[in-house]
Amino acid sequence: MRFLISNDDGVYAPGLLALYQALSTVGEVTVVAPTNEQSGCASALSISMPLYTHKLASGFVAVNGSPADCVYLALHELYRHTRFDCVITGINSGTNLGQDVLFSGTFGAALTAQLFGIPAMATSLVGGGAKGCGQEQASHYKMAADEIVKLLVETPILDTCKNLPYHVLNVNIPDVDNACEIQGRKITALGHSQIARPVHHVVDPRGRDAYWLSLRKRPCELSADGDNESSLGQGVVSQTVWSQQTASTENHPLTMDMTDNQAVAAGYISLSPVRLHHTPAATLEKLSKLAL
Repeated sequence: MRFLISNDDGVYAPGLLALYQALSTVGEVTVVAPTNEQSGCASALSISMPLYTHKLASGFVAVNGSPADCVYLALHELYRHTRFDCVITGINSGTNLGQDVLFSGTFGAALTAQLFGIPAMATSLVGGGAKGCGQEQASHYKMAADEIVKLLVETPILDTCKNLPYHVLNVNIPDVDNACEIQGRKITALGHSQIARPVHHVVDPRGRDAYWLSLRKRPCELSADGDNESSLGQGVVSQTVWSQQTASTENHPLTMDMTDNQAVAAGYISLSPVRLHHTPAATLEKLSKLAL
């Protein structure tokens, strides 16, 4: 198998190295990643500046751009004659759960690959507190990378993804000390958690107002019956997912056992399929009846 991998934590990130080392045991791996951290840039492309590449001693290619730039450049120029079986991004430092995928550079790079017909998977290592900022232990990244390889070689997930155009598989691996603590794998829907404090206002040493944007969620706890209690004060987060596969299923809710948030809280690896075509036929029909 031939893999192209990238990330948004930068070419020197421990999660990228762990993923490379693990995938190298089962296939040929090419690495094209940002020179610096690019978290939160989604699928942004650099169209107003040139991109430069630098090949490191490790063989990794560093690019002065976004994760999406890296995948775009690799597929269309740097390795345009290589047929990749899969693009895998990560392993991200910290979660990419629920609405986070809209902002994630890890997910954005995978999305870019899928737009050009390459099966894609975005991977993240769940962390909290000081973790999620590159503070996870190297052994935890290795464990997560090994679980990704197991997913590829022990299940038909890759062949299935090849037959699901315009889908990205968003994978979140619980941060545990040992693989034996992982409870299994769950196919999940994207959940939704309220952001605890979207903007942090501070005054810098020169007396200027400064603002830090944050995606950190309010704490969510898994209740005894498996429901994820929302901190919105409105009870349980909905587990109902609206299928967008066909117009005929749009009005029928698909009930999942767990959302992605619930799965990782319970110690499971969360596998969330995310479809890129967002326009639902039922909504088009409704809006087309308006007098505009």
